[in-house]
Amino acid sequence: MNALVLDVTTALRHAGIAGVTREPTVAESYVPELRVRIDAGSGRHATYPAVVRLGRLDTRLATALDLPTVRPLLLLAPHISDAVGEVLRARGVDYADAAGNTRLAWDGLLIDVRGRPPRTSVPPRIADRTAARAFSRAGSMVTFALLSWTDLPSRPVREIAATCGVAVGTVHGVLHDLAAAGYLSDGAQGRALNRGGELLGRWAEAYTVTLARRLAIASFGIADLDRIPALEADLLGVGAQLGGELAASRLDAHLHPSTSTFYVDELPSTLVARYRLRPDEAGVVRFRSRFWHRPDDTGERVPSPLIYADLVSSGDPRQREHAERIRAVDDRLVELDRT
Repeated sequence: MNALVLDVTTALRHAGIAGVTREPTVAESYVPELRVRIDAGSGRHATYPAVVRLGRLDTRLATALDLPTVRPLLLLAPHISDAVGEVLRARGVDYADAAGNTRLAWDGLLIDVRGRPPRTSVPPRIADRTAARAFSRAGSMVTFALLSWTDLPSRPVREIAATCGVAVGTVHGVLHDLAAAGYLSDGAQGRALNRGGELLGRWAEAYTVTLARRLAIASFGIADLDRIPALEADLLGVGAQLGGELAASRLDAHLHPSTSTFYVDELPSTLVARYRLRPDEAGVVRFRSRFWHRPDDTGERVPSPLIYADLVSSGDPRQREHAERIRAVDDRLVELDRT
């Protein structure tokens, strides 16, 4: 991290910033990693809470990043492409990278530098090793289930494994790492989540990288969009559940979905044929794999943490805004934020 901060500081000075100074900050959850004072000369200066992200960023990860809510906020990274910069600007986040791409905006000052290629090859995303097993591909399935059902953390390990469709050993590893990181505690009623909102944010970011794309079964176009409500009714009738924007629109009336995502155990070939759906990677009808098994999970929507994660992993800042809206009103997400 120190090397990256030095590289970004050098790039800012080359861009004409008179001075960049690091200030100490308190190492706590949801608190930015450092504070950076930027002196633009002529008495113009600002102090930013700042976070550092090592490794490669794309638009999906930039949308999903679990960033502090404080604004202004400065993101430092090895390289920020124009597309990633657009996402960050939409999220109200200023940024600077080691190549000199910069967005700094405060009263009386705007620095906006784009299009510079990386100075060196950017390594893949570097994961936070805290509670690492909870955010691997299989571990993310376990963490999803623990976030989704209040009673599950206290249930026997074999029951948790059966719910997630993973090995018992995987569950043991996830529970150990979550407890060591302070996300899980033992009490009179058994295991319970701590800092659930923080865990949700970290899980949604990891889900974007490790799991989201692997759940895709197929996408289809439909000739007549007016038939989607009928398709939805038929899919619900055979046990499908709504996900993504479609599910979120039932929680937030301001959201008008542009895609229809359905979680299924297998592709409903009969309905695909009946509605004459045509394969299309960019199609509006999307089927995703339901990897969990919970007998009492019979609602029309997938669990709220997954709706939230699908929105923040979309790469669309508009969907990110809606994710935060449903986080403020959905009972389970509110409960997690209060733990």
